[in-house]
Amino acid sequence: VQACEWIEGLEAPRVLADNAEGGRLAIDHLTGLGHRKILHLTGPEGNSLTGARRLGVLAGLAQAGLSGTARITGDFSLQSGHAAARQVLDLADRPTAIFCDNDEMAIGLINGLVQAGLRVPQDISVVGFDNIEMSAYALPPLTTIRQHRARLGTHAATTLLARINGQPSLDEEILPVELLV
Repeated sequence: VQACEWIEGLEAPRVLADNAEGGRLAIDHLTGLGHRKILHLTGPEGNSLTGARRLGVLAGLAQAGLSGTARITGDFSLQSGHAAARQVLDLADRPTAIFCDNDEMAIGLINGLVQAGLRVPQDISVVGFDNIEMSAYALPPLTTIRQHRARLGTHAATTLLARINGQPSLDEEILPVELLV
């Protein structure tokens, strides 16, 4: 059973968070705050989460009447978020908001932006994804997309046990996510 991340073409059931909807919710939140220059700090190229969240970002932008968005690629680590801050600061036309594919990159990004003298969210807004425990303790607390990890694990284990016992189970189950401001 594939839980959270998945491999295309692998013949195994999947239990996933609604990653695309999470990306769309983040963009909807940021455009609702008036942002029009939104950067997407993605995970690694070719990663299933990166691709799904990117689809949601593009859907959210289209829904707001905006075309494409700048993109910086990270690797889901605090360090890559911090390094992305330098790239953002070097942009001639800086974004007013950034959606990060996970909370760790968002927290690293915020650290780098604040070290450079920017205020979050007054100068630039940041939204993460995952709702890791650290996001509530970041300064400022991080707006994030919550995926219910315990629920994902429970559903994946239930699916696995059903398969082992020859009982029917879904080939794919997509669980809802929510925006936490």
